[in-house]
Parts: sequence; C-alpha cells; structure tokens
Amino acid sequence: SQSSSSFKVGDRVWVNGAKSGIVAFIGDTKFAPGEWVGVHLDLPDGKNDGSVGGVRYFTCEPLRGVFSKAAKLTTQPTG
Repeated sequence: SQSSSSFKVGDRVWVNGAKSGIVAFIGDTKFAPGEWVGVHLDLPDGKNDGSVGGVRYFTCEPLRGVFSKAAKLTTQPTG
C-alpha cells in the first residue's frame, strides 16, 4: 500500500483500481479522521462535487468527486 505522500495534487490515479481521475485534494477533513485524498473522477461515478457536509475541499461537477484513503489508490488500473 502507498502512503499519501507518494501522491500529489494533479496526479492521475485509479480509485480501487477501477475509477480513474485526478488528485484534487490531500489532507485532513472534517468528516473523518486521518488524511484523505480527494479525486476528481473522469466520469460521473462519484459521490459529491468536492464538498462534504457543507465544507468544500475541491471543486468539480456533481458526482465527479470522491474521497479515498491513499491505500486504495493506484497509479495504474488493476483487475
């Protein structure tokens, strides 16, 4: 598994090896403890628009944003 320090904003990643997108946010959030990576997905296959609970972490179209732990991200599709 990779630590989030191996990713930076602007990197192309795959979430769970399946959903591709660009890293748009890395850091702490209000919705859960620990460091999270916000990904702007290529397709509307996400859960939000870069905001959660009224707090904006990055900006993208509705359903194009998703937050993930770095351990679930890869630089290539898997499976």
